[in-house]
Amino acid sequence: MSRTDPPLTHRTAAEPIQPGVVDLPLAGGHEDWRFYETFHELPAPADQPAGSYVVVDAINFSTTVAWLFDRGVSSVVPLPDRAAAERFGAANPDSLVGGDYAFDSGEDSLVRNSPTDCAERGFDWADRVVGLNSINGANAVRAVRGDVPVVVASPVNGRAVADWLDRRGGPIHFVAAGTRGEHAVEDTFGVYRVVHHLLNEDSSAADAMHLRLLDHVYANASHLEGPPDLHPDQHVVRAFDSLSAVPVRGAGESDLRAA
Repeated sequence: MSRTDPPLTHRTAAEPIQPGVVDLPLAGGHEDWRFYETFHELPAPADQPAGSYVVVDAINFSTTVAWLFDRGVSSVVPLPDRAAAERFGAANPDSLVGGDYAFDSGEDSLVRNSPTDCAERGFDWADRVVGLNSINGANAVRAVRGDVPVVVASPVNGRAVADWLDRRGGPIHFVAAGTRGEHAVEDTFGVYRVVHHLLNEDSSAADAMHLRLLDHVYANASHLEGPPDLHPDQHVVRAFDSLSAVPVRGAGESDLRAA
């Protein structure tokens, strides 16, 4: 599906916009960009076009991963589910492992998919390998064909990711992880922040407007906590461009490393 028709001006609650694929045409002979509104919209790996892929799972995988690299981990291995995480932990006893399932496990030795929780834990992060499960973000990374680079982006490292993409050049494919196959508006917002930087539209006024827009996202997204009672992780995402880490899964690799 490719949505290239004019934007809709009205949609009723009974007729929601379904996730799809949006072409982002660029003037001046540049390679066009493409936006997949959830990772489930990606074609099969054999049918995916070449280029750089940008995965955004703002709450929480992308933000957690950016935080981990900022604290000096050597690599992050995206894991699809709890079973894979447990196998990874058994095979790699010197690594740290965890993810979404760790919130309910009651085991203090597990890493939780949360930047604020990671900040509060007493782990020694430097030079560690982390196996991290995430229903949405980790599986979005894994859904991209293996012979192209995948960069993990969040509003907290959007500027750094845009600079990396600009240096690399070539086609760019943006992937909002979504939430269990549905839109996650905060992921679309994260994609927009990277596009915003790529287009060199930075300004303090734009940042102020984007911050207010994100607060409206929080207030209206049913799967998030609304203002003023934001989850601490939602506060972290408001710290635009506060991290310079650029997590990349290189072509032919399975783990993420700092660019």
